Amino acid sequence: MSEEVTELQELQDSTELPEQPELPWWHLQGVEAPKVCNVHRGTGEYLGVSEADPSPLEPDVWLFPACSYQIEPPALEAGFAALINRDGNGWEVVADHRGATVYSTETGEAREWHALGGLPEGYTLQEPETPFDTWEDEKWVPDEAAIAEAARRVAYRKQQLANQYATGRISTLQDAVDLDMASPAETDALKAWKVYRIELGRLDITSSAPADDDWPSSPNDEALATWLASLTE
Repeated sequence: MSEEVTELQELQDSTELPEQPELPWWHLQGVEAPKVCNVHRGTGEYLGVSEADPSPLEPDVWLFPACSYQIEPPALEAGFAALINRDGNGWEVVADHRGATVYSTETGEAREWHALGGLPEGYTLQEPETPFDTWEDEKWVPDEAAIAEAARRVAYRKQQLANQYATGRISTLQDAVDLDMASPAETDALKAWKVYRIELGRLDITSSAPADDDWPSSPNDEALATWLASLTE
């Protein structure tokens, strides 16, 4: 073996390896960070689980985040939330309707709910089936009198508009007759629209809406229906 190779080997054998830096105490084998439950600062609502932070200057000392508790997380079902109790050692499970649509039992008005806990008196998750429902015995009940009155008002409005349409047709056809310009078909149509207007006016809508069969037929039901529909678009 050459002298250069021998010297190189001796140099390598005499060279000490650099010391490895010590691991932080929280990285040592067997060290496990404690789990903590985090809660909302204002409401105390359970938000989730995280780990405590190690103290870099104090071995075996863990730093716990604010608003956190070293207890078991709550078991929750859909529609519920957990609040930390006053002693900080357990949970109070409450209803969670946040984001749900609730209805006033006084007016039936809908609104989105944002608070934790059960609904206060005066609100329900049940949706009214009609605008005329009233809240009775913890359920919505149709107000038959209100429904009948609403139908009567709709019928009265239809009667007035149909009379308006008939009057317009009569006016135009009457002009043709007065000026000796009416065809036989127009003369017949004038009489038919007058008869219709009389029958329409005889409908009694003072106390209730007429049945569908009680409405008289006009000389042109299709044209009348199209005109009525155009007023509600």
